[in-house]
Amino acid sequence: MTTNENSLVKQVLSGIWWLVLLRGIAAVLLGILLFTNTAAILSVIIIFLGIYWVVDGIITLIASLKGKNEHSIWGWGIFAGIISILAGLAVLSQPVLTALFTASFIVSLVGIMILISGVSSIVTGFRLRKTSDEKTMIFSGALSLIFGLLLLLNPLFSALIFVYILAAFSIIGGIVMITLAFQIKKLKNVIS
Repeated sequence: MTTNENSLVKQVLSGIWWLVLLRGIAAVLLGILLFTNTAAILSVIIIFLGIYWVVDGIITLIASLKGKNEHSIWGWGIFAGIISILAGLAVLSQPVLTALFTASFIVSLVGIMILISGVSSIVTGFRLRKTSDEKTMIFSGALSLIFGLLLLLNPLFSALIFVYILAAFSIIGGIVMITLAFQIKKLKNVIS
C-alpha cells in the first residue's frame, strides 16, 4: 500500500470504529430493556402506533374534505380518517391492554400458520410413502403441530418467550459489535 492508501484506510477506519461501538452499545441496552421492561417497551411501541393512527386520520380527513370537489370517492376518505382516529384513540386509551391483545393475536396467527404447515407436511409425507423422505416430512409436520398448539394454547407466554429471545440476540449481537469496534480501532493503529 502506498502512503496515500494507508492514510485513506486509517481515515475510514477511524471514522467507523466508534459508530460500530455505538451500535453495539445500543443493541446491548435494547436487549437489557427488553429483558427488564418487556410490557413497557411493547406499550411504548403501541403508543407510537396510536399517535400515528390519530395523526394519519386527521390528515386523511383534511385531505378528503379539501378534495371533495375533485374526487367522487371523498366519502371513503372521511370514513377511513374517522376509523383511523377512533382506532388511535382506542389504542391510546388502553396501551397495555392493546399491547397484550396485539401480541396475543400475532402469536395466535403464527400458531395457526404453523399448524397448517404441519398438517400439510404430514399429508404430503403420507402421500410420498414410497420415497425416502416421507418419515422426515411426517416428523417435521408433527413437530410443527406440537409447536403450533403450544403457541395457540398460551399466546401471551409465547410472545414473552419471543421477546426474551429477541433480547438475548440483541445483547449477543451488541457484544459482537463492541468487540468488532475495538478490533477495527486496533487495525487502524496497525496500518502504517
